[in-house]
Amino acid sequence: MRVWRFSRLVLALLLALLAVVSLILLSAAYLGAREALWEGAEQAHRQNQRILERVISTHFEGIQRQSESIADEARLVAALGEAPPARLQGVLREMLGELHGEQVDALVVSGEDGRALASVSLLGTPLPLGELSRAPGPLATWTSLEAQHQGRPYNLLRLSLPIVEPTLGRVIGRLHSFVVLDDSFWITNALQGLFGARATTLSLDGRLLDARLADGRAPRLPVPERPVMLTDEGVFHSHPLRIGDSDVYRVGLLLPDDGLLALRNTQVASLLYATLLVVAAGVGMMLVLRRFTARSLDSLVRYAEAVPESGRPRPFRGGRFREFNRVGKAFETMLERIRERDKYLEGIIQHAPDLIFVKDLAGRYRLVNRRYAWALGTTPDALDGVAVDEALDEEVMARATRSDDELLERQGPVTYHATLHTPDGARRYRITKFPILDDAGRPYLIGGVATDITDLRQVQDQLELTHQVFAETDEAIAVLDDRHRAQMTNRAFAELSGREGGRDTAAIRDFLLHHPEVTHALTEGQRWQGQCEFPRGDGEGLPVLVSATTLSSDRQGRRRHMLLFSDITALKVAEQRLERLAWYDALTGLANRSLFALRLEEALQAEDGAATAVVFVDLDRFKDINDTHGHSLGDELLCRVADRLRSCVQPRDTVARFGGDEFVIMLRGLSREDLVMSVARRILRVLGEPYDLGVLCCFATASLGISLAARHGRTSEALLRCADQAMYEAKARGRERVLIFDPDIDERHRLRLRYEASLRQALANDELYVLYQPRFDIAGRRVVGAEALLRWESPTHGSVPPGTFIPIAENSGLIVELGRFVLEAACREAAAWGEASRAVPVSVNLSPRQLHEPDLIRDIQAALADAGLAPHRLELEITETHLMDNVDQMLPVLHQIRAMGVGLAIDDFGTGYSSLTYLKRLPIELLKIDRGFLADVPGDADDEALLEAIIHMAHRLGFRVVAEGVETERQRRFLADLGCDELQGFLLGRPQRGARLRAELDRDRRASPPRS
Repeated sequence: MRVWRFSRLVLALLLALLAVVSLILLSAAYLGAREALWEGAEQAHRQNQRILERVISTHFEGIQRQSESIADEARLVAALGEAPPARLQGVLREMLGELHGEQVDALVVSGEDGRALASVSLLGTPLPLGELSRAPGPLATWTSLEAQHQGRPYNLLRLSLPIVEPTLGRVIGRLHSFVVLDDSFWITNALQGLFGARATTLSLDGRLLDARLADGRAPRLPVPERPVMLTDEGVFHSHPLRIGDSDVYRVGLLLPDDGLLALRNTQVASLLYATLLVVAAGVGMMLVLRRFTARSLDSLVRYAEAVPESGRPRPFRGGRFREFNRVGKAFETMLERIRERDKYLEGIIQHAPDLIFVKDLAGRYRLVNRRYAWALGTTPDALDGVAVDEALDEEVMARATRSDDELLERQGPVTYHATLHTPDGARRYRITKFPILDDAGRPYLIGGVATDITDLRQVQDQLELTHQVFAETDEAIAVLDDRHRAQMTNRAFAELSGREGGRDTAAIRDFLLHHPEVTHALTEGQRWQGQCEFPRGDGEGLPVLVSATTLSSDRQGRRRHMLLFSDITALKVAEQRLERLAWYDALTGLANRSLFALRLEEALQAEDGAATAVVFVDLDRFKDINDTHGHSLGDELLCRVADRLRSCVQPRDTVARFGGDEFVIMLRGLSREDLVMSVARRILRVLGEPYDLGVLCCFATASLGISLAARHGRTSEALLRCADQAMYEAKARGRERVLIFDPDIDERHRLRLRYEASLRQALANDELYVLYQPRFDIAGRRVVGAEALLRWESPTHGSVPPGTFIPIAENSGLIVELGRFVLEAACREAAAWGEASRAVPVSVNLSPRQLHEPDLIRDIQAALADAGLAPHRLELEITETHLMDNVDQMLPVLHQIRAMGVGLAIDDFGTGYSSLTYLKRLPIELLKIDRGFLADVPGDADDEALLEAIIHMAHRLGFRVVAEGVETERQRRFLADLGCDELQGFLLGRPQRGARLRAELDRDRRASPPRS
């Protein structure tokens, strides 16, 4: 270590301080001057930018005017109109020669189709002018182009002008004017003359197009990182230049400016003078410091040299300077602390957790700590001078004696293990003995430290167990060093890798080579977990779950890494099964809704996405097959349908099952509507063929709705919605048909939604009311009953016909609430008729959905009870079609209703397919013939025969017969002749309010003679 004199060190620090202050002051002045120069350079840059833009734009505007005059030249128009345009080349060459002082390098004339007809060039390099003229770009403005010739790029400016035939004003061609910017001497020469620059450059995107040097020598031009840069050669300006719609070029100007050089020379001279001044000041300060500090330093040195070997040191008397006095006092304090060192060592020995002892060669204790004395069950003072063989048992003493002999023989430390019986029981100790040497290097004492390793042995046992678990676990484990070499692997790893012993490192490196993300995590010391493929020795890949962990560094600072591999082959198989469940229909194996949506989105994003169609397929009356033959046969039918749908499409198409009996097909590559319809008709024909299900043979038709991406939207949601609406429209039009979506369907759907939304509020807003159409005896003189008919007067939609809102209520489920409303209102009105006039029954239509409601019986009982109406004065009408479709399910409900005393009637008889076997089992008493049979009678022999047969059959079965839709007297007389019991229609009574019907009933009561 180098020793310094104090005075010299202080002098060096002082000189450094003066130098720093001088440098700061000079640097501030230099930076201020440089900033002023910089501001002036930036102002000049802005002014030069305006001049540059004005000069260049003026020059190219002149070129554009000359080009416009050429495009309007009659000779050029006439030559372009000739065929072939042989004279066009010569005319174009003459016009290029007539350009005076304009730097046009080439002219090209192209036809209406963009093909070059003639071109002239002043260039020495044959550039593809015809190809450049066909490049797209705006008219009447300059654009940038790039051409290649022999591997060298050339940058050009092109001006394209239309050539107009003057008579008709038709564009018959284009004139293209080209200016080459590479080695364009006239631009850089003009700018150099204009600005007096030492160097002028023109570049694009870092590529130098042209350069001009003033005096022939090549100055060092900087890379333009800023618009203005100060250099040794002068001020370098970088200006953006854009001509019309061209790319942005960079113009570099190296302008003469010697201000920076002068400023630097001044700075160097100032630094030289400041250095001389600092040196002179330092010499003076050194002499002053030496005079005042020499005596104090000598006093401090003498005090340090007079320290006694032992005993308390004398006090420091001090000197002239406070700092030196502090040093002397500190030295005195240090000596006091040295005296206390023995006390500290004594405390450490006595309170150490290890057993510490010192004995002489005669075997007597010279020093023991408290822990050692505790282990032997005594105190340190009691062991002082005691022979070792008196304190230790024979076994321990024998081992201690052998270790002493070994120590003296080796003249070095000896370590062994022994068990001592302490107050805490038997403890295992690791004892290390070492010789204590005298000044001659001979041992005269023996020291020892005994460390309790009982807990450590337990830890070692646990480590051995851990190692056994490590070796026998089924998870493959590999421990690596910081160079990714295998340090330790277990049996499972050898089985996983499938390699011979000793090739664990090769297996690890092969794995890391295929998975660099794991290597990165190990290198960065990060935890990583993920799924990988482990390359086995036989070349196969095994799916594994990998956990990579960096272990703590060892005492040498080396890092270890651990890789844990779990074989997830079985998990992968399960994942594949789950994935199939997630993307495919479990019953049919077709794609499900999620997979179909994904594939549809991919198809729409493809280049031929517009040639995509969606076909929505819904089986007709599949529920009847399911309910009649059971779900197992229904599922078998769905699988057969799926197979047939697959056979109707191409491999690129997708067939999916959305649920129930709904299937959706995506057709790709069909850009024409007729092709899509052809596929849809084939699907309809194939699905209509009989199905042999083993135990039975059945038929199933389908309704198809189609949406086209080219017409109905390029989103999957829009296509599915449109196809779904088209399918429902096909069902509404009679089923077993194909329908392509059109906007009218969507509008009707939206109208239905608006109707449904308003209908949900209609009950609360008192928009619904009930009219009653009277039913007369066949003579037409007496009211024998009335049918309750629901009407809707909406403030938004006006008077909505029942044929419009009743189907909406059926489909939405509102029909149950509306039916309950009609039932309660009809019961109240019928009760009022009995009180005010004459009691007649009231008929209420039950919807198919109401018949399936579990609360139907309770609703009927509540309505009768609340109105106080006798059950026999209530008749419930059920349509024939629904009743015959669900007769087995409806029979128990109908018998319950009939048991209450409520009458039952079949409505619209003749429109369905009634079975006489079921008809005679029904607990009905009234049969209402549909109005369709009366439209052409009398007069139509077939309808007359049918009416006669229906009335005769009903009477034979014990039913009363009511004819609906009677509008003429001829129809009434004809029905009377056939024996019909009652009639209902506009001939005798239209639907009316309950109060008006009460008045009519009252007139009938007064007009009728009393019955005896």
